Amino acid sequence: MFKPIGSLIYKLPNKKSARAVISALMVRHIAKEVIDRELVDFPQVVLSAIKVKSFKGGVLIVTTTPTAAAELHMRSGGLIKDINKKAGRREVSRIKFKVV
Repeated sequence: MFKPIGSLIYKLPNKKSARAVISALMVRHIAKEVIDRELVDFPQVVLSAIKVKSFKGGVLIVTTTPTAAAELHMRSGGLIKDINKKAGRREVSRIKFKVV
């Protein structure tokens, strides 16, 4: 029923774009881990409302509540630094926060 992701990558017509998609997924996953670690003192309800929606062209889009958006905006410099450090290269240049 499920196929390994590696076998699917080689079947795609443009392998270069597949690498970009996988890189974006990796950055989104790392960003969620870093945000959860950074806001460990926030209630679980607030943490579950934070969603890393997309990553394209060095810009990470995060949707969240107004309170968490303000806090994350103040910490965005450190978040970018931590995400890039964990990714191993400079992937994220900016984070946009959208309030839902």
